Amino acid sequence: MFNKKFWISFVPAIIWFVIIVVGSFISSSKVPSIGLSDKGIHFLFYTIFAFLLALPFRINTKRAYSCVTTSVIVLLIGSSIGVLLELAQHFFVLGRFGEYLDALANTIGLIVGLILCEILKRKSVL
Repeated sequence: MFNKKFWISFVPAIIWFVIIVVGSFISSSKVPSIGLSDKGIHFLFYTIFAFLLALPFRINTKRAYSCVTTSVIVLLIGSSIGVLLELAQHFFVLGRFGEYLDALANTIGLIVGLILCEILKRKSVL
């Protein structure tokens, strides 16, 4: 159905996903302060994740997905991951607590990442 090049195009999103997962399970006392609020970090990380995840769907030369289809896929994957990680933090990670506002920041970041990807695609930057 999809060629090898299509699957390889997801490698940056997968690497970023691993970074998100690792960051989600590090004890909050071990996370260095970078001068950005917790919600800002969630927003930024999920904005980047959405952008990297949407790219292969939007710039695939053989079968590019529509903006709506890509958005639905990215929002479903991204929000599911965000909520599951928040739940895992809350129940399984000492010193970390899942927060619904973190999940909201994740979702807003996903939306902004999708918008950025679409703007750059329409301006022929991608």
